[in-house]
Parts: sequence; structure tokens; C-alpha cells
Amino acid sequence: MFILHFLKISFGKMKPTTDHFLLLLVSSLFLTICAVELFSEGMFMDGLYYATISRNMAAGLGSFWQPHLTQTLFDVFYEHPPLAFGLQSVFFWLFGDHTLVERIYSLLTFAVTGYLMALIWKQLSGSFRNAWLPLLLYFVTGGVAWAAANNMLENTMGIFVCFSVFAYFKQQAQPSVWWVILAGISLSMGLLTKGFFCLYVWGLPFFVWLFLRKISFGRCVYHTLLLVLSTVLPIALLYALVPQAQNHMLTYVSNQVLGSIKNVQTVDSRFTIVLEFLSSIAIPVLVAVLFYVLTHFKKQKKVVHPAALRMFLLFTAMALSGVLPIMISMKQRSFYILTVYPLFALGLAYWLLPVVEALRNGLQQPPKWRKFLRLASVALLLLGVGLSASQINRIGRDHEMLRACHEVIDTVGTDARIHICTEMFTIWSLHGYMARYGNVSLDTDLKAEHTYFLSLNDCEAAYLSQGFERVHLKSTSYKLYRRIGS
Repeated sequence: MFILHFLKISFGKMKPTTDHFLLLLVSSLFLTICAVELFSEGMFMDGLYYATISRNMAAGLGSFWQPHLTQTLFDVFYEHPPLAFGLQSVFFWLFGDHTLVERIYSLLTFAVTGYLMALIWKQLSGSFRNAWLPLLLYFVTGGVAWAAANNMLENTMGIFVCFSVFAYFKQQAQPSVWWVILAGISLSMGLLTKGFFCLYVWGLPFFVWLFLRKISFGRCVYHTLLLVLSTVLPIALLYALVPQAQNHMLTYVSNQVLGSIKNVQTVDSRFTIVLEFLSSIAIPVLVAVLFYVLTHFKKQKKVVHPAALRMFLLFTAMALSGVLPIMISMKQRSFYILTVYPLFALGLAYWLLPVVEALRNGLQQPPKWRKFLRLASVALLLLGVGLSASQINRIGRDHEMLRACHEVIDTVGTDARIHICTEMFTIWSLHGYMARYGNVSLDTDLKAEHTYFLSLNDCEAAYLSQGFERVHLKSTSYKLYRRIGS
């Protein structure tokens, strides 16, 4: 988004400024960080499933309210709400079934989130000047580049969270209940993307009242009620008017939400998610410290205005309100809180703003400095693009599994159903890769008499009858057998 804006300026009448080059530099830095994992083959299991479901939806396998993974695993996928799958399926419908589709979609979600962060920054600071700063702090936050490379649902939900925050701050500048309503509707879209993890934004009016005192407490209550109502009403209408939506929502809440709280444990302590948050923000905090150190060496006067501190506290409180409620469950994963990082970055950047301005005012910007900045930003962009291009068709993870999957699919064909050993069924990524690259389903029921049998590490001995013959694979771990006479 920022790169396109920069190119537009470069070929237009507007002269690019230092801020434009800094935006290009930060955006190129993020692309470079992501490039190797983002564009190489192989993906974290969750993102792999999401891409497969979206591809299936575009191909007519499953539907919006009944997403489909494989015939033997999640024939109907109720683990998450379906909006992100629907949006990504549009990309597959437009651009075809290519592994780059989900990766470009994932990267685009960060471009849109970054643009919304810049719009929020403009609402807070009055201009786009220094909009590169919150983006830098966000892009170096732990887990952010990983999420971009692995097609997480939080990538899409982050767009709706940021738009909701933008809309509410827009209401502060241009008072209208419609901005609050838009903020609520955006949260309802977030609900349809990854469930309840976005609802911490409901606390924004309260934090604006508490830290900024720009609205009365009565107005705070009114805005909160309006925000909640405009979030819940679209969901309620879907529930009431669309039977398939009702079934999907009920199954999701029962199985995934309530079931996870009661029955699933992935951590030993409820405080794990807080530690994940603190470790993830370590790098942006160190960057902030670096700016303070630079002001010391440049002998610039360190000025932090009370307004900047209040804004930092507001966004930090918002971020914590998205982290702390997760402690209710012992099922915690670091990526559950990805959407709070743009907000923390905005608050930290606003706190740093007087320091950065002092640095900029103290630094002379001769033509050589601007030339160096221009060359550095373009060079980093070329490096990011070059790294991205070099990763296409290269296997980045799960090498043995991916090579075997491609060989098996070439042999059995697409849209097939094959036998596997029972103990292989819990190799979840194997299901994902076989489905993503060939729509092949893996079945442990030998009564079905499928043509092919896939085994791993000689597990076939307990299952395989005399009626199969070995099919040669290059893999040393996986073995494929064909039923004799088929």
C-alpha cells in the first residue's frame, strides 16, 4: 500500500519527502523480513488449513456457512467463523489455484492494516508526518512477520479491529453516531472472522474518557452501548434470518469456545499469554529505548508531553484488555493476541513522538543524507522483492513430507481418497498438504477398499494385506502401495 503510494508520488507532481522514503524503507524492511518464509513452500498447519478451505470454497467444495477441508477431516469446518475464508476464496476465484494466492492475500492484509494505522496516526497527530514510526514498531514486534508468512486468521481480523479504532477516533474529530455504528459493524466483521477475540475494542470509549477526558462519562456510556449494539445486531440478524448461519454459530460456540474453556489445555499457567505479550513487545520497546539514547548522544532535550503519555497509556490499556481476558482459558496460543500489537505500536509511537521530533529538528538533512535515504529505501525494496522471487517453488519447511505429498499426488491423481495407517491420522499437516495440493483425503477405514495405501516408517505391516504392490517413491520415510488389479 505504501510502496504503491510512493510510486504514485514518484511519477506524479508531488515531490517525495523524507517521510515518504522512511515509509518505503520500513515497508521494504517488513517485506525483507517476511520474504523467505512467506514465499517458500510449506506453512504452519492452521494457515495451511485456512488456505485449503478457501481454495475449496472458490472451487464449489463446501459453502460459506459450511466450509470444507477434506472428506475425512472436517468435512464441515466449524472450528472458526467463515468470513476470512470467504474473503480469501474471492482471491482464489479471481487468480486461480496457485500457492502464491494465499501468500499474497496474507501480505495484503498487513498492507491494509498498515494503511489503517497510518490513518489512525493522522487522527491522533494531525498529519501523516512520522507515520513510519508506528509501522516500524509494529513490524518488528515478535510474531508479526511469522503471522504474515503463515496466513493466520488474525491477519484479517486485524483489519476490522484497526478500522473500528479508526472510525471511533474519526468520531472524535467529526462527531457523528454513524462513525460509532461503523466501528461496531467492523467489530461484527471481526467476530465473523475469528470470534470473540476482537471485542476488547468495546472498551475504547471508556479508555478515551479515562485517559483523554475528551468526552463526558455519560457520552462514554452512550458510545459503548451504541458500539455494542451495532456489533451484536448484525450477528443477531444473521442468526435469526439465515438457518445455516445459526447452525454454524451454535456449533462454533459449543465446540470451539465453550469446549476450549472447559476441556482444552495448552499451557501450564494462565499467565503464559501475558508473558507472550511482554516477550513480543520487547523489540519495539528496545527500539524506543534506542531513540532515547540517540537524543542523549545528540544532546537533544528530552521532552515527553503529558498528552503523549496519556495516549500511550490509553493504547497500552487497550492492548492489555485484549490480552488479559484470554487468561480465563488454559487454551492459549501466542497468535491469539496478534491484533493488539498495532494498537500498542501506535501508543508507543505517540509517546516517542516528541523525542523523534527533537531528533529530526536536531539533525541536519543535507542533500547527501536524503540521497542516502532514497538509495537505502530502494535497495531494501529490491532486496525484499528479490528474496521473495527466489523463494518461489522452494520448500521452506516440512521438506520430507512435502516432497512425498507431491510424489503421491502425481501418482494417485487429484480428488482421490487413499488409505493410511491409523497412527498417521494425527499428522495434521499431512492432511493439509495432501488436500491443498491435490484435494486428496486420507482414510483409516480399510473397509472402503481404496486403490492406494500410504504408510510412514513401516507402519503398514499391521494393516496391509497381500493384495497390494509397492509403488516406488523417492521418499525414504513414506511408502505408497497400489491395490493389485486396480
